[in-house]
Amino acid sequence: MTARRYRLSALSLLLGVPLLVVTPAHAEGWRVTSVLTTRVIASDNINFSAISPSSDTLMEVNPSVTVRRNSPRLQLDATYRPRYLNYFDDTFDSRVAHDFNAKGALEVIDDLFFLNGTAVSAQRNQSVFNAVPTDNQLAPDQLNRTRTYSLTPSFRGTVRLGDVATWRSSYNIIRSESTGSINASSLASETFNGTLASTPAKLGWQLDVNSVKTTSDIARSTDRQRVTGSFIYQHDATLRLVTRYGYEDTNFSNQRSGNTYGVGFNWNPSLRTSLSGDYDDRPYASTSTFNASHRMPRVALLANYRRSLTNRAEQILSPSGVTDLVDSLSLLEPFASEPDPAERLRLVENFLRDNGLQRFQVGLSPILSDRQFLQTRWQVSATRTGVRNSVSLSYFRTESDSGIGGIGAAVGDDFALAPVIRQTGWTASYSHRVSTDSSINVSLTSTKSSGSSGSGFGANRDLLNATWSTRLGTRSNGSIGLRMTRATVTAGDVDENAVIATLSTRFN
Repeated sequence: MTARRYRLSALSLLLGVPLLVVTPAHAEGWRVTSVLTTRVIASDNINFSAISPSSDTLMEVNPSVTVRRNSPRLQLDATYRPRYLNYFDDTFDSRVAHDFNAKGALEVIDDLFFLNGTAVSAQRNQSVFNAVPTDNQLAPDQLNRTRTYSLTPSFRGTVRLGDVATWRSSYNIIRSESTGSINASSLASETFNGTLASTPAKLGWQLDVNSVKTTSDIARSTDRQRVTGSFIYQHDATLRLVTRYGYEDTNFSNQRSGNTYGVGFNWNPSLRTSLSGDYDDRPYASTSTFNASHRMPRVALLANYRRSLTNRAEQILSPSGVTDLVDSLSLLEPFASEPDPAERLRLVENFLRDNGLQRFQVGLSPILSDRQFLQTRWQVSATRTGVRNSVSLSYFRTESDSGIGGIGAAVGDDFALAPVIRQTGWTASYSHRVSTDSSINVSLTSTKSSGSSGSGFGANRDLLNATWSTRLGTRSNGSIGLRMTRATVTAGDVDENAVIATLSTRFN
């Protein structure tokens, strides 16, 4: 089909979509919103190639429908977005990418049986050693389609022994599928968690049982079981201390099994400051977490550290290398004083939209590996909001080691190129409100991915975005911006310059 016919198809779809997204009647407690976004990208290296760059213009037509429900029994937030992509010079075939993101929680039986679910479908970078920015779909030959589903039924209740203990248990099922020219595979994971804990008191106890099983068509299955007992000291409302001891059995390399012990704490010295930490010594390695937050009238500071086993599905459900502005802004006024989390999120999202800001500032793609691997990650960020200005700074660093939980040789992913992958990056963004209707946003992201010593694999990428956004009406917004990408990959240097124009219309 010719480029002219593609243009006609895109135009007819653009004109026809509004008829398909007419707002349905709102049932009480339900909210349905529909948005049509059209984006045109003129790039001088749309395939992000170091050897044979191609210039082209891409037109995206992206209708989306979001369904939300927030009630005592049901919480739901689901968005479906079919993305029509048309390349005017036929660098790639035009296509439709079906993206969706849904999360829900249902209280099936009052105070007893609950059901949580998540579904995510998106295109992701095939390799952390690629030059493609992680927030676009320009070069499909360097992307994989991933679909991940999670379902968690859980029980919570009270053990009737004089009401001295509470219990809760959950069974989580995850399935993740990846399709593309490389890394095509499917991964399944089953996790059981059971907890028996004493009722709140100054001195308490807790018993935890945990089992994790994973299977993949390109990696060997893994199996972990763990039983731990905890002693809890609640000094007051601001300080909680925990010690743990137990046993863990795995089928990792050399059948690693043995005793496990750990400590943890939660300390909230004031309404503005929060600290928490956890450490466990386990047969295969130590795992730990640390979180700190502090807020001032207009500044929020966050620091996070995590060392844990993970895999592709968990990376997609809880993205790493991503700065979520909601985390910082939720600590600041006027959002912090809103007690309802759903309403607080809505207020923050409205603030981001009115200021032309993206909620997620992506630094690095998750590692699309079916292996269980040990990842150490820490991140610090600071956000300042003013009357007309907003500034955000973040820095993160990760190290992913496939030799801890992996069994056998890595196949079809980045660990086949390097058994240990180190990633670092920082992001700086600035937003200025020019008027009540317009804003200017500038962001600079620099990232580096490198394999273990001697692997020879690595990628450096610098990305500059500058965008002017304006409100065109009560329901429409437009923007025009410039993107500059400078990267160095194994094949050589990659340079890309693009002009991006966007028009977005809300129908309710």
